[in-house]
Amino acid sequence: MINYFIKSLIDWVFRRCLPGVTLIRVGVPLFGLVLVGLTVGITIPTSQVPFNFSWDTSGSSGALSWGVFARACVIVLLGGWLVVRDIRRESRKKVIVIKARGLRDWQGQPLASAVPSSILGRREQVIIDLRQGIVDGQIVSPEAAVRRISSLPDDIARRCDGLDRSDISFVLGGLAPVPLLFLLGVIVVDESNTVIMDWDRLLRARRGLTVDDDGKRFVVAGLDTLQAGATRVALCVSASYDVLDVDVQITEAVTPIIRMDLEGRGTDTHWSELKQQLAQLFLDTVISLVRKGVTEITLFLAAPASLALRLGMLYDKRNLPRLEVNQYEQADPKRFPWVVRMPVAGVLQPEIVHR
Repeated sequence: MINYFIKSLIDWVFRRCLPGVTLIRVGVPLFGLVLVGLTVGITIPTSQVPFNFSWDTSGSSGALSWGVFARACVIVLLGGWLVVRDIRRESRKKVIVIKARGLRDWQGQPLASAVPSSILGRREQVIIDLRQGIVDGQIVSPEAAVRRISSLPDDIARRCDGLDRSDISFVLGGLAPVPLLFLLGVIVVDESNTVIMDWDRLLRARRGLTVDDDGKRFVVAGLDTLQAGATRVALCVSASYDVLDVDVQITEAVTPIIRMDLEGRGTDTHWSELKQQLAQLFLDTVISLVRKGVTEITLFLAAPASLALRLGMLYDKRNLPRLEVNQYEQADPKRFPWVVRMPVAGVLQPEIVHR
């Protein structure tokens, strides 16, 4: 707590222009004005006669100097009190940093160290280590990984116990298979202030979604031609790589396909917060399917980690259809050998279904 207090104090002084710091910055120069107006006298005793030294540069009255000094003291003390008050208020805030660790057997950069200082609160990192179910990118036991994620709500509830919801923020990130990241988004849900971060492969660092919006959006196809009476559809979302119909039809030969293709898609076109917030189109598309009588969706999603998390957070657990998210394996002849059935629409626990 002492280290956090000192770090917070440094942040307040050097990074944040808030009332307490402003008052201190105003008060300290006033002390300089007082010192300029002081009369200083020094007497040094010697063996012969005392040596006297005096300095008077102001010519102003002592009452005026003391008046300025008193005001400077009040301003600085008030500023210090405001800084301490705000730091104590900030110390009540907690930032729960949730990182999914998978795909590769290496530690990587701690997500908590990449969280911007503008997100106030004590950092508390939660590592969801999925590597017991994943070996160097190969899924060995998806059931084990799902069990790890399923235990997260109890962990979060324990960490949030006794705290006001307004004092809690979440930061999500990590590298893991798309279905597991989507599941993490569904479980966390966007009930509190939530920030999503992603891994920049070029910079080899984690960072926020700070790039300007390029204006490119999803293009939806297949809704108009969906036949009446269809209750199950394959929703193919291509946000980074292409989800190919020929691969989908290996496992969903007779299921109608609805496509959402991001214009100009690639592995590095997702760094805009505004652009990702407009993934609301995904939710709108699902709602349109509900209106057409669809009760079950099998999702084929090719997207960066941050977007997979966000889509999971957007999905309404109670009012939208049952949902399963497919795992792509290029080397597997089935292409999508297993799915995660999400805990939505009456499904209480996530399930793994093998094909």
